[in-house]
Amino acid sequence: MQTETKYNHKMVILARESRGISQTEMSKLSGFSQGKISKIENGLLSLSDSDIEVISSVLDYPVHFFQRTERIYGVGLSEFYHRKRQSVPQKALNKIYAKLELRRMEISSLLKSVEFGEHNYFFMDPDQYNIESIAQAVRAAWKIPKGPVDNLVQIAEEMGAIIVPFDFEGAKIDGISVSHPGVPPLIFMNYSRPMDRIRFTLAHEIGHLIMHRVPPSNNEDIEEQADKFASEFLMPRADIQSSFYDLNLKKLAALKMYWKVSMAALLKRAGDLGKVTERYSRYLWMQMGTAGYRNQEPLELTPPQENPTLLDDIIEVHQTELSYSPLDLSMAIGLNNAEFQSLYLKKVHHLRLVTKAK
Repeated sequence: MQTETKYNHKMVILARESRGISQTEMSKLSGFSQGKISKIENGLLSLSDSDIEVISSVLDYPVHFFQRTERIYGVGLSEFYHRKRQSVPQKALNKIYAKLELRRMEISSLLKSVEFGEHNYFFMDPDQYNIESIAQAVRAAWKIPKGPVDNLVQIAEEMGAIIVPFDFEGAKIDGISVSHPGVPPLIFMNYSRPMDRIRFTLAHEIGHLIMHRVPPSNNEDIEEQADKFASEFLMPRADIQSSFYDLNLKKLAALKMYWKVSMAALLKRAGDLGKVTERYSRYLWMQMGTAGYRNQEPLELTPPQENPTLLDDIIEVHQTELSYSPLDLSMAIGLNNAEFQSLYLKKVHHLRLVTKAK
């Protein structure tokens, strides 16, 4: 007697939203009524093998993708409170969040065969500690010397996070961090931004991972808190405040090359530390605008590129140590081979992982 194959209706939702397709559009593409699709996605209608073949073809996921049974997570605390994303259409957000969750599930599958140490993203509650003190404590725990942070991407990965370049498809989102059981912290970064902005965003997301594991009290703005963390983390008060004398655009440009943060971030930091008067700060902001630096700062001042390597290393472990072919890997994480290669196969690897002892 043949056993009926079980398919997970929640994976149908995730697949459809990751493709940016509505139920109405899905109905037209599949030939199913919208009522049938709705009942399938609500678990009210069992999925037959023939149904899943159609859905698989329309959404371009292999059939076994829909057999995954692990828990599916929704948005995290930082996304829930992120005000800027209110300008992103809900359909676009649904697509982004679905793709983020799929990347998390895929990376979780890859990590099952790789020895991965404990991360060093400990929790410090901003209700109990001053945010500057939190940033200073993280720098101390991570053994970052005084002055600028040299290669923040490398440090963030050495401390146990996996940084994933991610296509936010034009949405006004610079980065999103997620932390769930079973996987190290994941930081999804918009690498279409200038490197100085990427570094600030990364420090901002590190702030979220350190400070925001529970909802804030007293209606605190966690985005503002993460920005304060990033400012102190990248531009410590004790190290930078003496540099803000005789501030002008030329001085800001020189400071940018040293601190590897934007001229705008430096000017705001100078204002926050009381090193420029409000009137002179307005004058410098006007100069920044006149020079066009509010839209794009001089390209020759852009800090050196910092690229993540840890996810590439994990893929290389599977290929070199575990003898996985690209097809094997695509099957293991539930993607079609072409999509797997476009997402995960990179040209440069720097192997640093240790496989599990047999």
